[in-house]
Amino acid sequence: MTEPNRDDWAALYQAVIAFQQTAPWEWVDNEALFAIENPDDGEVGYSTILGSGGEEFGLGMFLGDHGYGRYVRLIEDETEAEDFEEDIMVRSLLMLLVDRDVLHKRDREVFRSLGLRFRGRNAWPFFRSQQPGYAPWFLDKREAIFLTAAIQQALIVADEVRNGELDLLEGEAENLVLTRYYRGGEWKEEWRSAPILSQGKETYVESIDTVKEAELYLLRDKAGEHSGCWELDIFMLPVPIGSASEKPHFPICFLAVERKLGLIVGTNLTDPWLSLSGKQDEVIQILKNAKQLPGEMRVASNKVKRIVEPITNTLGIKLRVTSLSVLQKVKVGLLERFVG
Repeated sequence: MTEPNRDDWAALYQAVIAFQQTAPWEWVDNEALFAIENPDDGEVGYSTILGSGGEEFGLGMFLGDHGYGRYVRLIEDETEAEDFEEDIMVRSLLMLLVDRDVLHKRDREVFRSLGLRFRGRNAWPFFRSQQPGYAPWFLDKREAIFLTAAIQQALIVADEVRNGELDLLEGEAENLVLTRYYRGGEWKEEWRSAPILSQGKETYVESIDTVKEAELYLLRDKAGEHSGCWELDIFMLPVPIGSASEKPHFPICFLAVERKLGLIVGTNLTDPWLSLSGKQDEVIQILKNAKQLPGEMRVASNKVKRIVEPITNTLGIKLRVTSLSVLQKVKVGLLERFVG
C-alpha cells in the first residue's frame, strides 16, 4: 500500500475544512444520493452527505454496483442478521467529523504534521477505507486522492441544491443518479442509469462438484443411521484478527450445535474471502468429524441454506430454515468470550 504524501494529506484536509465551514448537511438530506466517478479508474462512488439527522457528520461513499445495492437496502430498511457481514464485505470510503477521542494516534500525527488544529465536538476529521472482509483502515494514496475529489464535488452538488439549480430526487422515478465525472480537463455532471439490482430473494440451490458428491455418498454409506437434529450457522465474527502492524480482518465462523443437549458438535474459523466451494468443504469436514450424522439440520437463512442444501440432499438429511434458539444461546456465549 502506498501511503498519501504530505501534499495528498494537505489537499484532503483543505477539502474537509471547506466542508466543515459550508455545513451542507443543513440543507441536503442524509438519504439524497449522488455519484462521483473516480478520474483515475472510472469507478463510481455512490455518495451521501451525512448530518441532517444530527448524529454523524461527513461524507460516505459506497463503491461500485455492489455498493449501490447496499445503499438501496439501507434506505429500504432491509435489516437482516447478515447485515454486519454485508457491511464488511462492501467497499466504501468514509469521512466523518468526530470528537477527538475517536481518533487514532496515527490520525493525530497527520494533522499535526500539517500544523492544523481543531477544537470542539464533531470537529476532528476522520478518514477510513472499508475493503471486503477487513476492519475499517487508514487511507492509501489513491483513496485519499479520490476522497479529496469526492468532497470537493459534493460541495458543488450541495451548492446547486441550495441555489435551487438541482433536485437530487428528480431522476428517482426513472432510476437515475446525478453523477459528477471528469473529462477534458474539467468536471461535468449528468443523470446516469443506476445499476440494475436483482429482484426479490434468491431461492436457487448452489451446485456441488462431482468429487464432493462422491465423497458425500461414501460418508453417507459409512455413517449408517442418522439421528437427532443440528442447528448450523455460518456467520462473520465481529472480532478483528491480525497483528498491530497489519490490516485486521473479520473471520467467518462455522458453528454446529446438537439441538437436544445444546452441545457444540463442530466449529471453525476461516478467512472471510472463502469461496462457496470452500464453505461447503468446511461443512463437510464438520459432518465427517461427527460421531453420527443428524437426521435433520436447521439453518437461520436462505443464504446458509443455499450453501448447505446440496450437502444435505446428498446425505439424505432433512433441511429446514427456521429460528435457531439453541445455537443462538451458544453464539451469545461465544461472542461474550471474544468481545466481552
